[in-house]
Amino acid sequence: MEKETLYKFFDGKASRAEKEAVRTWLESSPENEQELFREREFFDAMILSGSMKAAGMEKKSRPFYRTALLEAIKIAAVFAITVACGTYFYKSEIRKIGEAMNTITVPAGQRANLTLPDGTNVWLNARTKMRYPAAFTGNKREITLDGEAYFEVTHNVDKPFVVQTNKCNVEVLGTKFNVEAYGDSEDFCTSLMEGAVRVSDKEEPSESIVLTPNHQVSLINGHLQSKPIADFDPFRWKEGLICFKNMNFKELMARFEKCYGIHIIIENPKLTDYVCSGKFRISDGIDKALRILQKDAKYTFERNKDESVVYIK
Repeated sequence: MEKETLYKFFDGKASRAEKEAVRTWLESSPENEQELFREREFFDAMILSGSMKAAGMEKKSRPFYRTALLEAIKIAAVFAITVACGTYFYKSEIRKIGEAMNTITVPAGQRANLTLPDGTNVWLNARTKMRYPAAFTGNKREITLDGEAYFEVTHNVDKPFVVQTNKCNVEVLGTKFNVEAYGDSEDFCTSLMEGAVRVSDKEEPSESIVLTPNHQVSLINGHLQSKPIADFDPFRWKEGLICFKNMNFKELMARFEKCYGIHIIIENPKLTDYVCSGKFRISDGIDKALRILQKDAKYTFERNKDESVVYIK
């Protein structure tokens, strides 16, 4: 890391990009943290000794070697203060960065892709809200999720990655997994594609399950239950698709509700046992999907006045 960038960071004049560069460099190795403290100590000492010069406390006729010696004494005199103050101010600055929280909300019928400060790649499904810090500064990388997201977590054995939901917490070191935990639904499911995760019930922390790849865990009747993943197509929502195979019509409508943020009331009793398979593009909208399905299922549908409810008759 260039000293000029570090000094601008210490002086509070670093740009957002430079702050991010310092954070990334700092987290890359323990040696960098020690180097930063050393530079902070020297920086603070120079400021203090420079203040003395500005106050006119130094004689111009003083020989150079004596000036250098006195400067060294000044630095040594403030060194003990600098060790404490430099560390305090640096940690305060980092803490300020870490305390700044970002919130991203994905509207109904859309999805989003972003990279977190640690390099973790995240896909967010429709009607999902995620909060994450501007920098992961503690001994854990914690984010909160309300909705559905797919994570490709950057490996860091010293800083576990934790996804907090209103029902369960998911803790990982480095892996690929999907979490579905909408706040307005009783459903919770975590599906693991690669690596390992530990899922803990927030109400019963002692109840936890460590997943192995190609398995998923759901919260059923207050208990965590694991099973193999039978079909990976549902996770293609990252590609903008709703995929379903031999799915009950009611279950499919529940998925539409989550995706499009609309309430669906099934009034046609003939659809109770209707099972269907297929895939739709999320961007095509719910009306097009319902029109395609009604060719085979034989039903009609209409919306209420504010279009927040769909009635299937």
